[in-house]
Amino acid sequence: MLQKKSSNELKIGMFVAELDRPWMDTPFLLQGFMLEDAEQVAQVQTHCQWVMIDPMRSAGPEFEQRPAKKVAPQKRDLGNDPVVTVHRSAAPKPSTVEQLRATTGNLGINPKPKQPAGNATASNQTQAKKPGEFAIPISQRVVDENQTDIRTTPTATSRDNAAPRSSGGLLGLFGQLKQDVKNLFSSTQKDDLDFDQYTAPAKVEAERPSFLPEAVQLTIYEDKKPVESEIGAAKDAFANTHTLLQNVVADIRSGNTMQVDVVERVIEDMVDSMVRNPDAMMWVARMREQDSSTYDHGLRVAINLIAFGRHLGYPKEYLAQLGIIGLLLDIGKIRISKELLEKHARLTPAEFAEIKLHVNHSIDILNQTAHVSADVIDAVAQHHERMDGSGYPYGLSGGNIGIFGKMAAIADTYSAITTKRAYAEAASPHEALQMLSSWGGTQFQSEMIEHFIQSIGVFPVGSLVELSTGEVAVVVTHNKQKRLRPKVLLVTEEDKKLLKHPNLKDLIYDVSDNPIYIRRGLASNAYGIDPNEYYLN
Repeated sequence: MLQKKSSNELKIGMFVAELDRPWMDTPFLLQGFMLEDAEQVAQVQTHCQWVMIDPMRSAGPEFEQRPAKKVAPQKRDLGNDPVVTVHRSAAPKPSTVEQLRATTGNLGINPKPKQPAGNATASNQTQAKKPGEFAIPISQRVVDENQTDIRTTPTATSRDNAAPRSSGGLLGLFGQLKQDVKNLFSSTQKDDLDFDQYTAPAKVEAERPSFLPEAVQLTIYEDKKPVESEIGAAKDAFANTHTLLQNVVADIRSGNTMQVDVVERVIEDMVDSMVRNPDAMMWVARMREQDSSTYDHGLRVAINLIAFGRHLGYPKEYLAQLGIIGLLLDIGKIRISKELLEKHARLTPAEFAEIKLHVNHSIDILNQTAHVSADVIDAVAQHHERMDGSGYPYGLSGGNIGIFGKMAAIADTYSAITTKRAYAEAASPHEALQMLSSWGGTQFQSEMIEHFIQSIGVFPVGSLVELSTGEVAVVVTHNKQKRLRPKVLLVTEEDKKLLKHPNLKDLIYDVSDNPIYIRRGLASNAYGIDPNEYYLN
């Protein structure tokens, strides 16, 4: 049972399980930790008036008395018949996206009528306002990778009034990962079963996010290959998609029509790799960020969107659509001057208005391309819309933004702020996720933000972290059951001295009395470490 303690009563060795405020309003990156030194005690006292202590995970004389362990029951002869029989059956899935759309509708997205290629001009007039009507005063914009410095710390009022979660109504980044954190710091193993008390549970259905349409039949994905085995295929698929994107840009600039069937074939290889193991592709994308160009932003968004959709359980056909959305959402920037796109100084209002027109240009290009799904066009049109109506080009809000549009907005923003741009340095992945979490309810849908964080990990693949031992590591792959205990590549010793021979360590297999855990996320290139030097070949 947790004990409430005034912050003035805190001592080294106590395990802090809960705070008197949301974790995201404090500098503590992990939800639950042991006080290890006087500096840490003082930090808690600075931010909290009281906390909840877990005696079972605390150390010190006053916590030495522990309940006696249960005596294991004597094994019984259960005979030769199996105790539990598990039946698995593959869920039927439509063979084409068109059949899926026929059975599921439009995923909550409001489609715009698709006109034949020969009537592209008329289509644009019916789907978009006149260019002059898209300019939104800069004072209304809070988040945009082209203009505003979006790494400014938001105020507490940027959160929505979502229903409180368990254990104190914790909001934001770690709301749905509380049990993982408890298990992470528990020195007692939970795997022993009392067979006298154990009853086989009924079939457990996958938890359906509330924002997914009921008609969408969820697919449960399992990693088929370890990241080390999948990395080669991921590199090939990434390279092929990168080449395709460059060819698409060149074709459009030359006045040629984009071939959607070619895009679909290349995206299919990327989807196949991420279905087998998404961490491999995300590792490759992270390691290639420094070599990327303006249009490669779409490739990173595509990877994040596919990972997002896979986590939610979208069928494979939808994952391909999400990949195409990410790849093409900024294709309209082809019609914006390179000098303006790469301008280092702050944009003027007129320049920002021109930048925002890239969405209209993207819609125009897609409307002139045969066989582009309406869902793709809608998501591209909506990826700069925001829940509070502050986005562009239409100023849509709330339920007027389709599901794919909302997903694309989140993935697009994350990719933008974790990439170095002409006017801003890159934020670390962990910092970016903290910012996204704080924007939940105003800019983005809160529940969707939390699922996005779970899809790429609290500490995303390729990010630098500091362990409880003081060692620095690069996150290589996630453990799906305990996402705060990933497989990492140790690159320094405890004193931050670089290791001559980095080595892999899977934190989930540390069952010692003091298991190693991630103490905090680190900024990119912390301690002069470049994760690209440890690229998995």
